[in-house]
Amino acid sequence: MKKIKFIVGILALCIAVFVIFIVLSHEKTLLTHPKGVIARGELHLIVTNILLMLIVVIPTFIFLFVTIWKYRASRSQTQNTRQQSHGVFRELILWIIPAVVVVVMIFVTWKATHKLDPYKSLASNNKPLVIQVVALDWKWLFIYPQQGIASVNYVQFPEKTPVHFTLSADGSPMNSFWLPQLSGQIYAMTGMITPLHVMADETGEYTGRAAEINGKGFADMTFIAKSTTQADFESWVAQVQQSPLHLTDSVYRELVKPSQKNPIAFYGAVEEGLFHKIVMKYMGPTAISWKAPFLED
Repeated sequence: MKKIKFIVGILALCIAVFVIFIVLSHEKTLLTHPKGVIARGELHLIVTNILLMLIVVIPTFIFLFVTIWKYRASRSQTQNTRQQSHGVFRELILWIIPAVVVVVMIFVTWKATHKLDPYKSLASNNKPLVIQVVALDWKWLFIYPQQGIASVNYVQFPEKTPVHFTLSADGSPMNSFWLPQLSGQIYAMTGMITPLHVMADETGEYTGRAAEINGKGFADMTFIAKSTTQADFESWVAQVQQSPLHLTDSVYRELVKPSQKNPIAFYGAVEEGLFHKIVMKYMGPTAISWKAPFLED
């Protein structure tokens, strides 16, 4: 009976490991299928730290099961009460190995954190594309200041080109912008500007969403991020510029009102300085003349 339980336990463990492997290898598990330099670096950091932790975790569980088996209730009392001294060397090993692993993890994480800094520009021969992002209830507004266009719940950019997002919000106290296959999540807050640099390695369509619970429309606060060739991007920009919709101040006042499951919309023109007005509207009259350096890029 005990052997059957042991075999069943081993089989259950193997099945669990197999299921986890299948789930992580599926394309819908976005975190394990990065499509950009930042997301790939974040995944490498996660995997490295997990492997380092397994250096301690695996022996710990092995020793745990060995100890449980050795001192199980079915053994004689004399065997269970026998004490052994581990000695100073063994005690040191028990402390030194985990300490060394922690030090290595600190070094690896410190180095990767600075390398993956969202404020840090990405090296590329292509000129960065600036996209201003405003988190609304419950939708995403993307403004292209260089192209003079805007979109709702849809963003497009060329492959192998650094994209400089400048994020803010209007009304909602806090939102979190997240492109799982391109970057980590970063907060977008009212009255503040947060930069985020990403770059797609290839063409494709990716899912973006809010990663911060922000009310009843949270589940549907998603957007499409599409990476295309430079020629396709320029063609898309020209097409959007023909849109009869213009994002003026009055149109924005209607857009900013809370709404759910907003359809994708494109604006062929954007009122000049609109993003600046959105950021500064909560700052008071004394700060209205200030202009964020991020808006100059």
